[in-house]
Amino acid sequence: MIRRIGSTPETWLFLAAGSLCLLLAQLDAFAGHSRALAVVLVVAVALTGLPHGALDPWVAWRAGLWRTRRGFATFHVAYIAIAVVVVLVWQVAPGPSLAAFLAISAWHFSGDWRDALNGWMRAPVGAALLSLPALAAPAEVSAIFTMLSGPEGGVLAGWLAIAAPWLAVAAAASALVALKRSTVAAVEIVVVAALAVLLPPLVFFLVYFCALHSPRHLRLAAQSADARRVRRMATVAAAYTVLTVIAAAIAWPWITTGFVATATPDAPLLRLLFVGLAALTLPHMIVVLLSERRGPSLP
Repeated sequence: MIRRIGSTPETWLFLAAGSLCLLLAQLDAFAGHSRALAVVLVVAVALTGLPHGALDPWVAWRAGLWRTRRGFATFHVAYIAIAVVVVLVWQVAPGPSLAAFLAISAWHFSGDWRDALNGWMRAPVGAALLSLPALAAPAEVSAIFTMLSGPEGGVLAGWLAIAAPWLAVAAAASALVALKRSTVAAVEIVVVAALAVLLPPLVFFLVYFCALHSPRHLRLAAQSADARRVRRMATVAAAYTVLTVIAAAIAWPWITTGFVATATPDAPLLRLLFVGLAALTLPHMIVVLLSERRGPSLP
């Protein structure tokens, strides 16, 4: 017997945020406000995106990846070292780094539908939500990718645009499969694909990442703990979010220089945002994968 999966709070938040942004896009409210949009995106990611990664120490502890003070120190040294290596490699090889970041992100984002789809069926969804903006807004995505990784970024945007229609067909097939377990998951997949085409790329990322992906991760983490531990988790998330923001401020001159020169005023913020996300995504993915394999070792 197949267990049906119902709606969640983040589903409704995502649908509401997507509808609002679609209305604003129809009113042309985003045109000419690239810097303001970049500021909103950075602030929104800091408030909603960083906390879900800031729970990694708690997730790792709950899964038994560390228990002692020495384990605590080792975990943090390894986590920070991986993040620093990502930034260093991006400085040396920005094109391959962007490609790897997109591939890892596609797989990670596809996990939002793990309850309704297996790994192979949900992978095209993650790939489609990153490639469809390149098909719908090729010039804008190419400019963003070029800003992040030079001419190789523009080439990568072109390849994503070519792959997008095929990935969209595969994602549609995944949505049909998801119907067997969750109508909500199927609707989410269809809406994600539609928003990826209809919204400006940065607006789409803002809506998806901050209204669906991060809230879902936080909800699932909260469901795995009792009330006392939820309060502890909130404290941990707040503390690590603040520390991450401080670290980003310190790294600002380093991360925002050494890339492709551009006159756009939003370039430094976007570089900081996406290179910073890349640096945090890899260790975050490692924690998630190790924790899923080991399973929670605490009630």
